[in-house]
Amino acid sequence: MNNITDQLLQNITKIKARFDADPDAFLATTLALRQSDFVLVGQIVQLYCFADLNARRIIDTLRHAAFGPEARIASRLRDAEVFPKLREIVAELWDSHLKEGIIKAADIIEMHRRLRHTFSHWAARRIANEEALLLFTKNAREAERRDGGAQNSEELKYAIIPLASFPEEVRKLEEHGKYLAETAAHLEHYFDELRQRFAERENK
Repeated sequence: MNNITDQLLQNITKIKARFDADPDAFLATTLALRQSDFVLVGQIVQLYCFADLNARRIIDTLRHAAFGPEARIASRLRDAEVFPKLREIVAELWDSHLKEGIIKAADIIEMHRRLRHTFSHWAARRIANEEALLLFTKNAREAERRDGGAQNSEELKYAIIPLASFPEEVRKLEEHGKYLAETAAHLEHYFDELRQRFAERENK
């Protein structure tokens, strides 16, 4: 484990101890999000949304090329199904840098799905004197999705999000999201050649 990760975990542990000692007092000292926090949260959500969009484009283009137009299913996929389905159809490709690139992008972007979902559905406050956000919910279904634990009617489920690692996470989403966008456009442009390649392989 590297020093940055160690520091983040130590900070989360320290904040959690303060929260658990007196939740009401802790919440009373939290602050409204800064404008920069709103920008960051929106950036994470939108970068993921565009990656999801372009993953769906790639799924439909490849499935159409390989199996015919009736195989286009991307619009019916749930969020959690998109990147597994992308990896599934990419497995049909011949070995290439393209195949490796799509799988790598899918793996990295999918790691951010829970964060994007939390930012989209949980309330957020800034923790006073910390570069961290407190996200919380009284939605039992959302709480169970987060950690698998049941939530009673009086409980407030929360998550602590340190901000120190976010510039790197944004960079990853931007880089790999851009790759998926360029790849989707490339595959759509060369669709006829792609379909022919699949047909030739099928006929061997």
